[in-house]
Amino acid sequence: MPENNGISREEALRKMFIRRVIVVALIIAAVIIAITIVFRQFKLYSDARIALREAKNIKISLEVADMELYGAGLSIYDETAEGNLRKGAVAYVNKMQGELQGTFKLTGYDSGRHKITGFEYELEKFIVRYKYNEDGDTWQVFQIKELLTY
Repeated sequence: MPENNGISREEALRKMFIRRVIVVALIIAAVIIAITIVFRQFKLYSDARIALREAKNIKISLEVADMELYGAGLSIYDETAEGNLRKGAVAYVNKMQGELQGTFKLTGYDSGRHKITGFEYELEKFIVRYKYNEDGDTWQVFQIKELLTY
């Protein structure tokens, strides 16, 4: 039985059903995209916190190595060595921390107080920087992201 506009009831119901399916599909797609974005952000910040924890553990190991070397009249700082670290200090950290995923170097050292004032730990995705000043410790975590390759 045709209606006023010439469309049968079955055809109108079919069109309404298709519209509802499209709306539900769009809602499901939007929810999946939102969940994916939230998960990726959570994973990124989780990985950054793991990198920060590793860097803090390395700094503690370097401080312990510095105390041990101080007993022998030395320090971990060696401006002529790679990463400004004496080989014994690097070996000590590797022994304490196991196989590290990244590389680390001293960027500042107070020889008078035997205190690390700058430190950098670089991983595949992150760089963790430590700085000490009179106000206290500052830790920064940066994401390494390649945007273009030529």
